[in-house]
Amino acid sequence: MPRTVHFKIGEQVRSVQVTPEGDHFHVQVGERSYVVAAQQGALGRLDLCIDGRRRRAYAVQQGDRVYVWLDGETYTLVKTDLRRRSARPSDVRGSLEAAMPGKVLDVLVSEGDAVQRGQVLVLLEAMKMELRIQATQEGVVRSVWVRPGQVVERGQRLVEIT
Repeated sequence: MPRTVHFKIGEQVRSVQVTPEGDHFHVQVGERSYVVAAQQGALGRLDLCIDGRRRRAYAVQQGDRVYVWLDGETYTLVKTDLRRRSARPSDVRGSLEAAMPGKVLDVLVSEGDAVQRGQVLVLLEAMKMELRIQATQEGVVRSVWVRPGQVVERGQRLVEIT
């Protein structure tokens, strides 16, 4: 059964249709199609075979963003829903965690700061990628669990928002 995911790259929306076919996938991106076999490794590593060519990629999801490192380039994909959603206040509370091991480059908020959804709170470096950890909701920073220069592990709490 095909699955279609919509990504926003910059201001451009791309539809990616993925159809499982035995031990590989048929991937349609716009007018281009690919045959892709993938094996997931540790820490977001993907060993890919795309149209017979072997490649290694790393992917990390943070909220509605997916950061992909491939061939020395980092791509930021934003999952998007093409249907309009009604705005509703978020009463979700929680903490943001490191999606992969890395080093804290900068902490851009302090306890008590009011934050908006999408605001960058922490900058991490992981596998030569700069990851921008963003608020997933509007709220107030309750706790900051990290400091610049600190090495963090996957799943480690970074910031708590209430």
